[in-house]
Amino acid sequence: MPSLPKWINDTVENVWSSKFKECTVNHIEQITNDLRLIRFETELENVPYEPAYAIGIRINDRDFRNYSPFNFNKEAGTFDVLFHLHDMSAAGSHFVTQLREGDSIKLLMPRGKQFFTPGARIHFSLGDETSLGSSLSIKEAVEESGSLFICLHELDDCSALEKLNLYGYHCPKNNTMRMIEALNDFLQEEKESISDDEVIFYITGNGGRMSLIRKFLKARGVSPKCIKSQAYWIEGKKGL
Repeated sequence: MPSLPKWINDTVENVWSSKFKECTVNHIEQITNDLRLIRFETELENVPYEPAYAIGIRINDRDFRNYSPFNFNKEAGTFDVLFHLHDMSAAGSHFVTQLREGDSIKLLMPRGKQFFTPGARIHFSLGDETSLGSSLSIKEAVEESGSLFICLHELDDCSALEKLNLYGYHCPKNNTMRMIEALNDFLQEEKESISDDEVIFYITGNGGRMSLIRKFLKARGVSPKCIKSQAYWIEGKKGL
């Protein structure tokens, strides 16, 4: 979300007051050096939610940031958000590191476009650290439907996948060829499923990398309707 004058953000909160909820920080857990899980608690009974939806957090007067919630439990009134602390000088990372258990903050409740395709036989989620929350939300939905979930993430510390019970392919950061090789192995193994449009690919995270992967999948015969994509950040662009 772009930076906006304080008065506009104040107006958004007032006009959309029904879309915001006061949430309490229920639990904080450091997953890796640059990944922090925070559980929020509030009343969720009538709050709509789908996998890969985003909550909005106002991190200062001028800026909101979007994050993907998972473990969305309406009965318990809790949900988790995984924050990538990529740069302590960045406004989002600075805000998150200041949160403590018991703190109360106002959050814009989950919203977004329909991303998840429940009828697929195989669901393949791809991205980086910023994609982990959406991958977890998709994985939960897939497990409920009895389908197959696979993921591929580029990470500095792959131990995060084990700690999050998000087992799958992984490769080092900024290693496009390794991502392509892993995808190529999968495409060869699942030729029939690909040709039958039974596999849905969910690509999130870096906008530039997302575009490259999308082009590669199309070139390998994956139908455009089987590729879902959402950029979470682009190098050099603030506030996506």
